[in-house]
Amino acid sequence: MSRLAGIAELVRERGERMVRAADDVDEVVGACSSALRPHTLRVRERRLSARLDHLAAGSVSLNRLRYGAAVSISELAPEQDEFLLSLPVGGRARFAYGATSAVLRPGTASVVSPYRAFRLDLDGEFDQVVLRLDRPLVERTAALLAGVPGTIAVQFELRANAVSPGVLALAEAAIHLSGGGARPGHLEALLAETLLLGHPNTLSETLAAEAKPPSSARVRRAMDYLLAHLPESFSMAAVARHCGVSLRSLQLGFRRETGRTLSEWLREQRLDRARALLAAADPASTTVTATATACGFVHLGDFAAQFKRRFGESPSAVLRETDDGVSLRR
Repeated sequence: MSRLAGIAELVRERGERMVRAADDVDEVVGACSSALRPHTLRVRERRLSARLDHLAAGSVSLNRLRYGAAVSISELAPEQDEFLLSLPVGGRARFAYGATSAVLRPGTASVVSPYRAFRLDLDGEFDQVVLRLDRPLVERTAALLAGVPGTIAVQFELRANAVSPGVLALAEAAIHLSGGGARPGHLEALLAETLLLGHPNTLSETLAAEAKPPSSARVRRAMDYLLAHLPESFSMAAVARHCGVSLRSLQLGFRRETGRTLSEWLREQRLDRARALLAAADPASTTVTATATACGFVHLGDFAAQFKRRFGESPSAVLRETDDGVSLRR
């Protein structure tokens, strides 16, 4: 099963089923308008057999949507209040936004921005995970990335792009946090930030422009901040703001000082701390899950895979090698 298919199944298992009468057009439109965005719906072929599963995670939501029939969807108003990231699981669709269009299939992704007219033509097999992000969240995050106050209206390119592993990882994290009844905290901003950095948009050129690397002292300040907040989920743009530099500048500084990106360095620090805690722990009173959470990991599967890649052994193996806090390894 692909990673996206696994996410789709998690949304179906843990989300709220929003549609009961799957062939009732009015009920389907009402549910989808409430969970995603207001729209009109025209059934082109076959009888409607819709299902929508909705999982809220702070100011974002994850939704699995399939109409079970060929349909056309268009807007009710020229401007909307949300950005929609479509991640196809099956089938085929043509998305149109303003004067641009894109064909979506599994393995691609597309973002529908909120500023222009849109039309979506889906075939009867089209099955998708839709990540909904509030417009104010994305526009505030765009301003933070650009280093300016307030908000910035940002248009994403509609073209179908490869699915971002970073977005999928954060989507999984949002699902697991929501399932545990926890507030996602800064995860929403991190999702918006990852999307802005990874999917072409009107801010991309500005963010990719050359920036002056910060002083070593500012990079050290960022490192100290990150180390002091390892268990937390936070926006990289907020870290840059704390240090008084742009995110692009801070990224260049980390590359110069460490040879790694900011995110790579942070992941290594979290993994190193997790290993140290596991190696010193009492297996009778410590779990791998608790240790992962204490080091800022919210998805146990990802943590275990990254841990094994870095250290060549699983977290549970390190914990089992400890007895009363003393390592038994020779």
